[in-house]
Amino acid sequence: MKFLAPIFAAVGLMAAVACEPYEAKKSELGDLPTASFTVTMVDSNTVQLTSTATGDPFMYNWEVSNGTLAEGAEATITISRAGTYTVKHYVFNQGGMAVDSAQVVISRDAAPPCTGLVEFMTSCTERTWTLAPIAGSLWVGPPDASETWWAIGATAATDRPCAYNDEWVFKADGSVVYDTKGDIWAETYMGVAADGCFPESVLTGAQAAWGSGTHAFTLMPATATAPDQLKMEGLGAFIGIPKAANGGQVVSPINSITYDILWTDEDANGVRSMEIEVNWGTGLWRYTLQSVN
Repeated sequence: MKFLAPIFAAVGLMAAVACEPYEAKKSELGDLPTASFTVTMVDSNTVQLTSTATGDPFMYNWEVSNGTLAEGAEATITISRAGTYTVKHYVFNQGGMAVDSAQVVISRDAAPPCTGLVEFMTSCTERTWTLAPIAGSLWVGPPDASETWWAIGATAATDRPCAYNDEWVFKADGSVVYDTKGDIWAETYMGVAADGCFPESVLTGAQAAWGSGTHAFTLMPATATAPDQLKMEGLGAFIGIPKAANGGQVVSPINSITYDILWTDEDANGVRSMEIEVNWGTGLWRYTLQSVN
């Protein structure tokens, strides 16, 4: 598809040699064309325009109310913002010009380009993450991180298999699927007698939202006062330890938790790792994540 500046100055020339082209059906040079077209939605933001004009047009032009211009009997246009747009189709033949118009409804904004953190987290399609089975991948300490209150050891995956088999599948459409694989690491605040591995079914009532499910996420670029951040959105969405939230620890699911991204890395084998942190007011929880694809 070729985009170009308007060339409708040709209309003036046509009018000079045609007999009232907008009112008459026939000029001294022949019948006027009849403009018509079809609209096909390729996806949420891509529109295929196909001329069905008659009268042997030799020129086809398109004008969209967002400023997009195109030429040709067929044109594919992309509209990035949600809204209702007017498409005008101009056709020219020896007798003059005709125009037809239609409205196109774009239901949602287009997804931003897949670059930076979005690509890192999703590979522009989807990428699965787990807790990294290494020492320190679960860590808790004071707000200034000056010491370690507790950190998991080198046998992390053996010590807490029900936590280290959990998967978070981050998708380029902004959704994230959490899969417990049927079991969870439960602690006494969840109602169990002692900390340990339990079937996911121990999560009942409001706490059931901490189980497997689909949520949303937002990646926020660094600012002058904050690092890159990952926001988990939706009731029960979390990474690592569910009780650790912004400004406090909770005993039932909440609607969002925002994590600071401390670092990201990719090794020679394409394995990606990252460390995230949540400040719960009187301490920090840190989690090291690792991609599995």
